Amino acid sequence: MTGVSTYGRALSQMSFIKDQNTLFSTLSTQMSTGLKTQKFSGLGTQALATQRARTDINSLETYKNNITQSETRIKMMLNAIEEFKAQAENFSNTLVNTMQESTHQNGDKILYDNPLTPNINEAEEVGMTSGDLATPLETVRDLATNMYDFMTDLLNVKEVDRYLLSGTATDQKPLKDSSTLDSAISTLIGTWKDETAPTINADRTKTEELISALESRTSTTRTPNAITDTIIGFSSTLSSGSAEKVTIRVDDLSDVNYTALANDQSFRDILVAVAYFKNDDLYPMADVYAEPYTPGDPVLTDPDTGKVLQGAPGDDLDEMKDNFFEVYNALTTMVAKAIDDIDQVRFSLETARERLNTIKESHRAEEAVLLETIADIEQVDTSEVAIKIQMLQIQLDASYRITAMMGELSLTRFI
Repeated sequence: MTGVSTYGRALSQMSFIKDQNTLFSTLSTQMSTGLKTQKFSGLGTQALATQRARTDINSLETYKNNITQSETRIKMMLNAIEEFKAQAENFSNTLVNTMQESTHQNGDKILYDNPLTPNINEAEEVGMTSGDLATPLETVRDLATNMYDFMTDLLNVKEVDRYLLSGTATDQKPLKDSSTLDSAISTLIGTWKDETAPTINADRTKTEELISALESRTSTTRTPNAITDTIIGFSSTLSSGSAEKVTIRVDDLSDVNYTALANDQSFRDILVAVAYFKNDDLYPMADVYAEPYTPGDPVLTDPDTGKVLQGAPGDDLDEMKDNFFEVYNALTTMVAKAIDDIDQVRFSLETARERLNTIKESHRAEEAVLLETIADIEQVDTSEVAIKIQMLQIQLDASYRITAMMGELSLTRFI
């Protein structure tokens, strides 16, 4: 019969083995997972620190994702703006390279010699026999016609269904082609060419008033027929000046502004210039008459379109050319300045993109520190655990052998 002391030693040995097995299970789990414990409660007083670190990492991940999304949008905006600028530069070069010594019309000049002065050969150049455009001016018109819709599409750049140049009104298409711009420019050109129409301001010529209307985006008493944003077709939010800035929260305290609007002055001026030169009512440059010409003869009408072939205002070809190219040069200058101003829009976006990238890199560095903190608290040194497991296995083997020996003890064997 087993004695009390022997029974007690057996229970003690069994408890010791159980504890060793529990420790072995814990170490095995640590070895396989690399973690000290499977529950935060097992970390003791360090549990709060690791939970806070994980919360901070989640916040950083949200900020980084927001930044990445904004970087994508900025890239799309910059691509559209840079292409818009490239198109504008091509158009500007075409305007600059067009010679200004000619009416750029096919046909012959209409010469008038006053019959009341037979001894004087005035040979006054009063018009042309054809309204067909010669290649240089035809190139300007065709280029403007072909590029206008493309440039409009560039300003309507979008990410999925989000318009990027509308401010925070991302559901509103920033620029719609409602044909109001063409109609307004046709009206301006018609008034300009109408020799009987008075000027609005006594201190301005008709050509000066046309230039002012094309350059102005706000109607005033002196320029009531200005080409406003509404006329161009910009959205109500953009036209009213109520578009809000587009910002992104990059950390707990800071926002970054990456706003660019389709109705920026630079984009507006280029669009108006392109629309002006593509308007068929602008051409021809000089009045078209039948020969022989007599003062008071009406200008001809295009038999195919019914369009009156009236040129720029002026009593002779030189005046018509001067007035035509006065507007031409004013808009050429407006386009050149607008192209330079586009760089300000690009610089603003590039600055925002660089700041976002810097902040994202800072978040990555902070995240690495937090991950290291979590690792120090939660993870184990697997090499150290492996050594403990080996030592524990030796102890367990010894414990089992001792237990086995105790189970085989008897008085006979003991003696």
